[in-house]
Amino acid sequence: MPFLRFHAIEKEKLARVGERLISEIVSTLGCPRETVVLEVVHSSFVSGDEHLQAYPFVKIEYFERPKEQQDALAKIVYQSLQEAGYPESDVYFSFLSPERYYENGEVIK
Repeated sequence: MPFLRFHAIEKEKLARVGERLISEIVSTLGCPRETVVLEVVHSSFVSGDEHLQAYPFVKIEYFERPKEQQDALAKIVYQSLQEAGYPESDVYFSFLSPERYYENGEVIK
C-alpha cells in the first residue's frame, strides 16, 4: 500500500492523471496495483473569520521504504499534480507500523 490523501485538489483534475500516477507508483515501489489508494479529501481552511485559499498538498501514508523510493515518489506526485494544473504543491509522508496495522481484526506482521 500506499494511501495518498490529496487536499485542495479537484477530483476531476486528479482523475486525468490518476492512471499514470498509479502505474508509476506501482513501478517505483513494487507494490500491487490494488493496494494503491488515491483519496481526495474535501477540506476548508480558515483563520478566524477568514476563509483561506487552499494550498494543494498530499499526505502519503505507507510502510517505510528506502529514502530513494520516498524521494522518487514525492517527485512522481509533484509532477503529476503539475500536469493536472497545480504548479506548486507539498508532499509529506507518515509511516505506518506493521505491528499497529490490522486487517480484519488481525495484525498483519
